[in-house]
Amino acid sequence: MIFTLVAVGLIATSLTGYAQKAKNRTITISTESGASMFVDGNQVTSPAKIKISKYATVNLRVEKVGMVTEIRNYENNGVNVIPKTDFIQLVKDEAYENSFVTNLANQDIDIRPSRNADESWILLNRIVTGSFDVIAIMDKSTGYMATAWSAKAFNSGVVRTRLIVKTSNTSPLEYKAKLVSEIAPPGTSVNADESFRRWDRILRTYENVIPDLQSRLGVN
Repeated sequence: MIFTLVAVGLIATSLTGYAQKAKNRTITISTESGASMFVDGNQVTSPAKIKISKYATVNLRVEKVGMVTEIRNYENNGVNVIPKTDFIQLVKDEAYENSFVTNLANQDIDIRPSRNADESWILLNRIVTGSFDVIAIMDKSTGYMATAWSAKAFNSGVVRTRLIVKTSNTSPLEYKAKLVSEIAPPGTSVNADESFRRWDRILRTYENVIPDLQSRLGVN
């Protein structure tokens, strides 16, 4: 019985201390020049003075082109320390640095071979396997080819890339090639399709794939 009373007393003391600590807080948040800052989804100007009611949580998002987006939650629960000021320092986006924006991403590009169908198909295979390790689907009879996803992890997310080539016309021979580029949050499995979104950038590793197809297939 004595043990029970002591335990109850400790819990009550703990809860009392918790209640005493929880009170309305104010924090001034700033970030680097050129960055956009959002508080609970609303854009604010840096530095921003933010009031956080007791037991409330404020969501902060800071983003800038070429930098990794920073997301923080300030939970004013009476336990977490809410500083009076906070500076958000962004880090460089590795995926951005290793890619370039292009209208070749996720678009059907016309390829007009100057060779016959058999020669073009052989050369097409050589060019594609020069950039991609695995071809997932290859059907010569229909003139369709698709590589497996090639994924690379960066500090800002996972980028996956694949090439799809299909015959759009047989006389004259014409292919349509699409370099599919997608990105997902860090740690995402390459097969988690629902987590990826189309990306208007292409990793520099694949910057010559479409130009090579256009130039090499078009030369006798």
